[in-house]
Amino acid sequence: MQKVFLMLRNDSYYSLFFKVNVLFTTFLYLIFLNFHQFTSFYHLGLITLAIVSTSITLSAIFYILLYPFKIFKKIQLLVTALVFVFTNISLLVDFIIYKIYKFHINAMVINIITSPKAFDSIQVGIVPLVLFVLFIVFQIFFQFFLIQKIYKKNISFVENFNKKMNKLFLLPLFLVIISEKIIYASASLLSDNQSILKFKIIPLYQPFTANRLVYRLTGFKSKQQINNTIETDATINYPLSDINISENKKIPIFIFTLDAVSYSVLNKKTAPNIMDFQKDSIAFTQHISGGNSTRFGIFSLFYGLNSTYWFPFLNAAQSPVLLDTLIKLDYEFNIISSTNTKWPEFDKTAYVKIQDSIHDNFEGLPWEKDKQASEKFLNIIDNHNAEKAIFSFVFLDAPHGYSYPANLNKFNSSINEINYLKADKDSPYMSEIFASYKNAIYYNDILFANMITKLKEKGLYDKSIIILTSDHGQEFYEYGFFGHNSSFSPAQTQIPFIVKLPKGMKENIDLAQNYPNIITSHLDLAPTLLSLLGVKNDAQDYANAYNIFDKNYTRDYAYCANWNNNAIITKDYTYVFSNLPNKIFTNQVRDTSTYKEKKDVTIDPQLLLKVMNENKRFLK
Repeated sequence: MQKVFLMLRNDSYYSLFFKVNVLFTTFLYLIFLNFHQFTSFYHLGLITLAIVSTSITLSAIFYILLYPFKIFKKIQLLVTALVFVFTNISLLVDFIIYKIYKFHINAMVINIITSPKAFDSIQVGIVPLVLFVLFIVFQIFFQFFLIQKIYKKNISFVENFNKKMNKLFLLPLFLVIISEKIIYASASLLSDNQSILKFKIIPLYQPFTANRLVYRLTGFKSKQQINNTIETDATINYPLSDINISENKKIPIFIFTLDAVSYSVLNKKTAPNIMDFQKDSIAFTQHISGGNSTRFGIFSLFYGLNSTYWFPFLNAAQSPVLLDTLIKLDYEFNIISSTNTKWPEFDKTAYVKIQDSIHDNFEGLPWEKDKQASEKFLNIIDNHNAEKAIFSFVFLDAPHGYSYPANLNKFNSSINEINYLKADKDSPYMSEIFASYKNAIYYNDILFANMITKLKEKGLYDKSIIILTSDHGQEFYEYGFFGHNSSFSPAQTQIPFIVKLPKGMKENIDLAQNYPNIITSHLDLAPTLLSLLGVKNDAQDYANAYNIFDKNYTRDYAYCANWNNNAIITKDYTYVFSNLPNKIFTNQVRDTSTYKEKKDVTIDPQLLLKVMNENKRFLK
C-alpha cells in the first residue's frame, strides 16, 4: 500500500480509478431495465439513455464534491472508494425494494432505517441478509483489488489509456445527457405520459422540463394534469368547531384489527369464527382503507381524515376528536398492540393523550406477540369494572409477518421463513407464501374467537359496539404487485369492516338504500361512532367522512394514500396521482375491479380538485 500512496501523486491513477467505479455503478443502474415493460425499441432506448445519463450525472456530482480532497491524496482515494461502496449498496437495496413494492427508496424507507422500533413489524429472512452481507464484503474487496490493480500499471500506460477513454467517451456521454433531457422535456411539453411513466423505474432520476420557458417564448401551453401538494409543517385547524355532545351514551366499544388482511381472503376456511361473528353483524363488502400501509390505514381509522394529514398532525402531536370525546366521556382505554406503537408513531398521534393505556411490550415472533396481546385483553376484561365505559383497540400482526404456530399449518405451507427474493409472480414459491398467509389469518381467527367468547362471558357482547377490520390489504400478484404499499389495487385497499351493534340498536338502524353494495371508507368510523355516542356536530366539522348508519349515507369515492401517492377509488375507476411537485405527469387511471390501466380515460379534474380541497380543509 505504501507504493500505492506514493503513486497517488499522479492524477492519472485516480482518474482511472474513478472511471472504473463509474463503469461498475452504471452497470448496476442498468439492472433496473429488468423492470422496463417492453412496448417499443424507442422506449427501451430512451430508458437506457436515461439510466446512463443518471449514472454519469451522479458520478459527475461525486467528482465535483470530491475535488477539494485533491490536496489530500490518500483521503481522496479512500473517500471516493467509500462513496462508491455506499452508492452501489444503496442501488442494490433500491433494486430489491422496487422489485417487491414497485417504489424506490423514499421517506418511508428512510423512516424505517432511522426508527429502531420499525423492525417490530419487519421480518427479514436469513438468505437475503446473508446475500446482502456478501455483497457488502464484495464491494469492499473490489475497491482494494481495483486500487492494487490500477496502481501497479506503468504511468505512461495509465496516462495514454486515460486519454483514449476521454476522447472515446466524454463527448458521447455529454450528448447522451443532453439528448435524454431534451427528449424528456419534449415529452413533458406534449403531455406524452406514456413515455414519461417509463422513467419511474430509474432511481434518483431528475427530470428536466421547459414548459414555462416555452410558454413565455412561444405562448404554447402544455396540457398538464393537476398535482396534489400538502405542506407537512402547516398549522392545523382541527376540529373546525367545538364538539357538542347532546346525549351521554356510554356504549362499550371494541375494535379488533388484523394487520394486512384483504376482505377477499376471509371465508369459512380461513376465518370460520369471523364468518360466524359476521352473522350477528353488518358487513360492508366494499370497504376501503384510508391507506395501503399501517401508518395511513390506522390514522384514517381514528381521525376520519385523509391520510395526507398524517404529517402535520404528527408534527403537532394532535389527538383525534374520536378519542378526545371518549376522554371527556370518562372512558377506560386499552390500546393493545402486537407491534410497538412508537413506530409508526401512534404514541405521538392517535394515542398521545392515553399513553398510559398502551400495552405493546410483547416479545417473540409475531404469532407469539399476538397470543400475548390477546391474553392481555382477556385479563383486562376479567378485571373490568362493568360500571365503567370501556374502549379497547386490539391490533394483531401475524398475517403481516406470515406467522403462525407450527401445529396450525392448516394450509400446508412448506416454508418456515419468507425469502422475498424468491417472491416472483409466476414462482411456485408464491403459493407457499400465500398458504403461510392464510395460516396466520386462521390463527388470528382463533384468537379473535377467544376474545369474543370472553366478552360474552362477561355480559359485554350484547351491549357493545364490536368491529373487526384491518389496516390495509395484502396482494399476491393478483393485480401485478406484491405485498402492500405498492399499488391501490382491491387486494391492497379493500378490507373487512364488520360492525356488531348493541342488541336492539341494529333493528333501529335504517341503512342506506343501496347497502351492501356501497363504497365505505375507514374514514367513516370516527363520525359513525361519534354519532352513535350522541355527538350532534356535522361530521364535516372534524372529518372528511360521514356516518355510515345515516339512511342518506352516500359515497361516490374513497380516498387512499401512502407516502408519495394518492388514489381516488370509485366504483369504476381508480385515479392514482402523486403528491410530489415533480411527479405531475405520473397520474394514472385504472379500472377499479381489474386494476388495469385505462389509457383512454382521464382523471376527473373536478373530483381531483374536491379531494385537494379536502386535503387542506383542516390546515390554516
